[in-house]
Amino acid sequence: MTSRPDALSVEAMMMHYGDNRRLDPIDFKALKTQISILKVLELFDWRPTKKRGDELRGPCPVHGSKSPTSTILAVSTSKNAWKCHKCEAGGNQLDLAAHYFGLRRDQCVRVAVALCRELGREIPRIE
Repeated sequence: MTSRPDALSVEAMMMHYGDNRRLDPIDFKALKTQISILKVLELFDWRPTKKRGDELRGPCPVHGSKSPTSTILAVSTSKNAWKCHKCEAGGNQLDLAAHYFGLRRDQCVRVAVALCRELGREIPRIE
């Protein structure tokens, strides 16, 4: 697989991770368990500035803040969840990709499937 795109844009993400082929029916709930929120945050080169238990805190990549105190993104690694304390947005790891890149749900699923392939993980299918 080629290296990740330098410019983090929807077009670059979809060219790298997505294609227009029809996906087989995927178990979305199981798919989310295959990818850690930290793996999604790697797409943004996000680095936490504080750690408390399983919670990490750092500047929010969505708001582009460089100061760790101005815009806080709280990440729970055990719950695969996040919350931005500036805009009050939050959710699971795929919601973060959707929020950051402005992706639709089907595009997020394609990114998640590609990440699973990249990690060598099984893609859960609906039987």
